[in-house]
Amino acid sequence: MAADGLSSKALKVKRELGENTPLLSDEELMGLSVRELNHHLRGLSKEEVARLKQRRRTLKNRGYAASCRVKRVCQKEELQKQKMELEWEVDKLARENAAMRLELDTLRGKYEALQGFARTVAAHGPPAKVATASVITIVKSSTNQAAYS
Repeated sequence: MAADGLSSKALKVKRELGENTPLLSDEELMGLSVRELNHHLRGLSKEEVARLKQRRRTLKNRGYAASCRVKRVCQKEELQKQKMELEWEVDKLARENAAMRLELDTLRGKYEALQGFARTVAAHGPPAKVATASVITIVKSSTNQAAYS
C-alpha cells in the first residue's frame, strides 16, 4: 500500500504541476489489471480517463496483432514444411508405382507366354521330353515381397 500511495501522490504532483508527460508509461498502462488501472484513474477528468483507456486498448490490440502475425508466420512455415514432406511422399509413391507397373508388365508377359505354352501343350499333347531350358521359372522379386509384407 505504501508504494501505491507514493505512485498516487506522484500522479497528483504531476497533475498539479501541469506537466504534459503521460501519467503512466505504456508498459505500466498495459501491465496494470483493470482494478489497478481504475484505482490509478480516480480523480482524473472523464476525458483523461477515456484517453488513457483508449491508449491502453490501442496498445493491447497492437500486442495482439503482433502475436497474431508471429503465429501466422509460424503456421505458414509449418504448412510449407508439411507440403514439402507430402510432395516428397508423392514422388516416392510415384516411383514405387512406376516400378510396380514395370514389374506387372513383366509378369503379364510371362503369364501370356505360359498361357501360349499351355495352349500349345493342350493342342499338340505333351512333348515327349521337356528340356529344362524350356521351363519358365517365376521368382518373386524383393520389391514385390516388400509390398506384401
